[in-house]
Amino acid sequence: MSFKLLSLSTMYAGSLDHFYQNRSKLESLSFNEHLELLLSESTEFAGSYNKNFRLKGVDSSCIIANDKILQTKWCIENGIKTRIDAETLLEQVRYYKPEVLWIDNLSLVSGSWLSDVRAQVKCIRLVIGYHCSPINSAISDSVAGLDLIITCTPGLKSLFESSGKNAFLVYHGFDTGISDSLETTHSGDQTDIVFSGSLTTGNNFHQDRIRLIEEILKSGIDLKLYANLESRSRIRAKQSLYFANSLLSRIGLSGLRDKIRILEHGRTKIESYSGRLLSKTLPPLFGIDMYRLFQKSKIVLNYHIGVAGNYAGNMRMFEVTGMGSCLLTDNKKNINDLFSPGNEVVVYDNYEDCIAKIKWLLEHEVERQEIARAGQVKTLKYHTVENRCGLMIEIIQNQLNKV
Repeated sequence: MSFKLLSLSTMYAGSLDHFYQNRSKLESLSFNEHLELLLSESTEFAGSYNKNFRLKGVDSSCIIANDKILQTKWCIENGIKTRIDAETLLEQVRYYKPEVLWIDNLSLVSGSWLSDVRAQVKCIRLVIGYHCSPINSAISDSVAGLDLIITCTPGLKSLFESSGKNAFLVYHGFDTGISDSLETTHSGDQTDIVFSGSLTTGNNFHQDRIRLIEEILKSGIDLKLYANLESRSRIRAKQSLYFANSLLSRIGLSGLRDKIRILEHGRTKIESYSGRLLSKTLPPLFGIDMYRLFQKSKIVLNYHIGVAGNYAGNMRMFEVTGMGSCLLTDNKKNINDLFSPGNEVVVYDNYEDCIAKIKWLLEHEVERQEIARAGQVKTLKYHTVENRCGLMIEIIQNQLNKV
């Protein structure tokens, strides 16, 4: 038995920019043609999972809510006033008439929006959320309106369950179609060690990741840093919110902090990036360019987001191993559930240990290559998007059988 699924998704702004910079004459394409081209060329969650759901017999459709060009095209084709907002998403759900509504970016919706969509689209039998990042009051409001939520670490699963939500653990996975589309052998010189990702300030985000990178750079290791940094104005805004939080505490009005939603972004002290980090940072890479970087790197550094707590499971682990590079990642209590440390990946316990492991791996070429190969074998056998989609379909079907 299959079901009709619609996912409400977003893509990184950098990925969308890359797509549009390298494409012309898109105006001649219909909405569906345009969307299928975007999904086929994307390496992001939305495209990979939509493709694999279809391969497994699910009638799966996808909306990229932050693609203004596509959303405008949909509005024009369907004769509605062009709006890039939640009302347009509601119109699209009405149009697609899904049995299962999948929301993989909960910031797109609210509790009241979910109530409206249930009332107006009667064919919906199940509303699912996917969330694997920090949780604020707005996200909590959205989660409350879901039938179930899927997340990528045991810690977040327990957190959602503690609030009474039906939660399931499904780790991220590697899309094997990506490696199939690239050359299987390295060409040219390899980079010793790279980091690719975001460096967002704040304890629930990447503050510890930033400190680790600062220590590695101080040690003299030539870490190639392809990072998405926050703007100075955004950091200053967070610092101002932290000052406001501190002021409210000093004058005995700390209770207001829970009532003013924007103050959530200033709960912890925010530091600006150092001059050393700024001078070493290269523009971030997305999509196939990022995967090529991993393929041609001896070591890829990984550090989990703050909200992951004591548990591993971010996407980078599977992207790096899937491409055959040696993954150097922070040690977590569930790492053995995913990889064999020292055999398939390398883990570190603190800044000093990380630096020592980098030096050891660069000095022991044969051992590093053996670890990288073993990690790739494990990922291609067990940690694929195809396998994850199979598990998600099983979860969804079991829940539908209970409705």
